[in-house]
Amino acid sequence: MLKIVTENIVKLLSILCVITITGLTVIVFTQVFSRFINFSLPGTEELARLLVIWLTFLGSSLAIHEKMHLGVRYFVSLVSEKYQRFIDLFIHILMIIFFSIISVYGFKLTMAAMDTTSSTLQLPMGLYYVVIPVSFVFSIYFVVIDILHPSPGSKGEVSL
Repeated sequence: MLKIVTENIVKLLSILCVITITGLTVIVFTQVFSRFINFSLPGTEELARLLVIWLTFLGSSLAIHEKMHLGVRYFVSLVSEKYQRFIDLFIHILMIIFFSIISVYGFKLTMAAMDTTSSTLQLPMGLYYVVIPVSFVFSIYFVVIDILHPSPGSKGEVSL
């Protein structure tokens, strides 16, 4: 059951990232082309900025699931496997605490920014910030899943 939920979340995040990068490509291409013909479209820079922010945070959550973030395990590999598991658990708990704090304050920031609008498109600024708690909740979920069901590749040195 947990595997199906995780697969669906990964699929959703992947689809959102593809949609975001596609939209970003179209918007930037349109912006460049319109400036080439001496006609500037208002709001394209602002919309591109919004999509970059969303892509960054959603992609970060997806990278946590795929274990693609940089990790240095040299010193961890120097201790016994028993202590390696303890260190890994400790790091995962620290990550959950950090992500939880960011989620709470990201939610507060989102609520506070809903009354403010962006300069050109007049979108609520909360749209820029809502991705923070959303992506970190997904990140917390992926870290918890990794604690409950560690993948064999998550131990030891990273191989490319």
